[in-house]
Formats: sequence, structure tokens, C-alpha cells
Amino acid sequence: METTSIEPGMSAAPALGETLLRVEDLVKHFPITGGLLGVTKIGAVRAVDGVSFSVRKGETLGLVGESGCGKTTLGKVILRLLPATSGRVTVKDQVLFDIPTEAERKKGKKSVVIGAEEMKKARRD
Repeated sequence: METTSIEPGMSAAPALGETLLRVEDLVKHFPITGGLLGVTKIGAVRAVDGVSFSVRKGETLGLVGESGCGKTTLGKVILRLLPATSGRVTVKDQVLFDIPTEAERKKGKKSVVIGAEEMKKARRD
């Protein structure tokens, strides 16, 4: 069996082919709260931090990592079962969500999120 090593930023996909899934700079942080009433944000757990990849028609993507490294969280955020902190996910040319970073929000960039019915259809696809 032949194995191909892919360096970060490289793709093993052929130059041509429809992109089925594109994930760009996906971030999911879980806030850590404290204080007297437990509402003060004192930090965050960085479960997923800046993940980007694409999957083209005919490709298979394997996600490997240690227990607790964020594999399941990544899948749940892509499917919008958990809200993303920031990032963009596109399925076939449909944007599922595009959540700006804090810096982009300060510059006026707005979030783009498809509706619940469209999301159900995208999950089936």
C-alpha cells in the first residue's frame, strides 16, 4: 500500500474536480466563566483553532488525532450542531456559514448563516 505525505497547505487532490466541502479558518472556543455569579469570562478552551481543508469529488478525508484534540467538535461545528466562534464552511458552492473574527466584526463584517431548512438539506447532502 502506497502512502503519500501531504505538507500543511498542500492538497493531494487533482487540479480539476468539483469541491464538495471547503472549511476555512474554522475556530471554536468554549468560554471559561467565573466570578461571583459565574458570568465573567476568564478564559477559553481552544477546541478547534484555524482549521482549513477542502474535499473534492472522489476524495476521502481522514481525520486523525489524540483523544480530546477536537475531532468531534470539528465535525459538530461543520454541521452547525455547535456554533462556530469564527470561520467559513461551504458545501458545493453554498455557504453554510461565514462567521467573522472579532477583528473583522469591529471593521463591520457581518455573519452569514443559512436558515434551518436549508441546513437540514445540506446535512443530508
